Amino acid sequence: MSETQTLLGKIAALRQRLAQAQGLAQEAGTAAVTLATEDVGPLARLLNYERQVAAGTEHDLELVGFVRSIAGPDANEVQPLPRQLTSRARRLLERGQELLAKLKGFAEVFTPSPSNQLAAELILERDDPLSRHYRETAAMIDAALRTVPLFPDAASAQLTLCEGLEATMGVVAARVRTLETAIERHRAENARVDRLARLLTALETGQSVEIAAFIALAEEVLDDAETCGPLRFAEADASQPARFVAAHSLNVARVVARVVRHTPELRGRPLEPLLAALVHDAGMLRVPTALLAKTEPLDDDDRRAIEAHCHTGARLVARMLPDAAWLAEAAAGHHERLDGTGYPDGLREFQQGTLTRLLAVCDVYAGLCAARPQRPALETRTAMADTLLLADQGLLDRHHAERLLQLSFYPVGSVVELANGSIAVVAATPGTRRDFNHPARPVVAVLIDENDVPLPAPRHLDLAQCERHSIVRSLSRAERREVLGTRLPEWL
Repeated sequence: MSETQTLLGKIAALRQRLAQAQGLAQEAGTAAVTLATEDVGPLARLLNYERQVAAGTEHDLELVGFVRSIAGPDANEVQPLPRQLTSRARRLLERGQELLAKLKGFAEVFTPSPSNQLAAELILERDDPLSRHYRETAAMIDAALRTVPLFPDAASAQLTLCEGLEATMGVVAARVRTLETAIERHRAENARVDRLARLLTALETGQSVEIAAFIALAEEVLDDAETCGPLRFAEADASQPARFVAAHSLNVARVVARVVRHTPELRGRPLEPLLAALVHDAGMLRVPTALLAKTEPLDDDDRRAIEAHCHTGARLVARMLPDAAWLAEAAAGHHERLDGTGYPDGLREFQQGTLTRLLAVCDVYAGLCAARPQRPALETRTAMADTLLLADQGLLDRHHAERLLQLSFYPVGSVVELANGSIAVVAATPGTRRDFNHPARPVVAVLIDENDVPLPAPRHLDLAQCERHSIVRSLSRAERREVLGTRLPEWL
């Protein structure tokens, strides 16, 4: 028998061994041809084959272990991977492993516990839309990966099955991105509220507070407004006074940031009104927690205790920045009314500066747009109408109140119902016109059509140009969760 025939016999034996190793049948065939044609020593070629076999076996054993690891308590029932797993199927398994690892990284967010502040603040209920989205996504990737051990050995059949599995992986990847975006948004929002809460607490307890920390936060809020970010109203539990006050102050600052550019006296120095908005309610931290969380009507003693927060806040602000009398004045006077019926000093219009009057308007509007222990949040259109009514009655500055119309009745980011029953999100507010019809007709992106069917892509409508369409109302937070939660959680 010639050396070539001997070598080919060994090749045939090795090919049989490779067929038994998982996933390297095709590579073995290619390598066999190379072995028969290349001018290298037989021993070197055989050693090279041994390394390929070992590497392929080790890799496939890792994949088997991974599939078993996701199977839970029934791991022993998982079938072994096919004898000849194609490289395409192997790549799918690896992609699935990456996606599953990301989902495992989210687990702490969806597991409330006393030590898990983020989960406790964001996702308390099991039926929360994001929590359901997380569980469904984990179930999808689990089901997809469980099908791999059922693949037939034939490469052609595996390729067909891989097409469906790749589509499933694509859906899972999109859902994982949605979860990543939502969690990051939650974290950023909570981090901002917590930062302001810590600063206000330090101010109230007499600790040394650098004004630069407040200015940095004001700059972030201003940048968000200037980049046309959605107007979101933060909410916090009144049983946590620092966060409760910080959430309201942040809301006021966000409103101020969007109207100050239209205020000639202040547009050149926008950080001043934003700084005033962030610190104006510092005195509320000395109001008893039980009073902040009270759901019953306030009596006279309650009102006096709450009214004292204006002077308290002014003193706290003056201690932090003694040379900024304008800041203490704004903190003291944001509940004053032009007709003298406000508190704490009953000042009239001529006794109040521009900044104080602007802050009073934004404080009222932002307060109405967020929930309070004694009432739910008002619809933004109703909140604006009530604010404008107070101005019409001579309590608030009319010019500053009308500047709220720049937000439109439905600020950017609001989820609204159109007259035909479709659901849309406000994408842009009207231009500089200030009539009372234009703010009701922003640019919207329709998400769900009149037949309650989610659209494959948002359909934009400029309601100022489309007289056939109009907004009926904006959806409350609970309604947004119900309508969008399971189908379009990324728009919550």
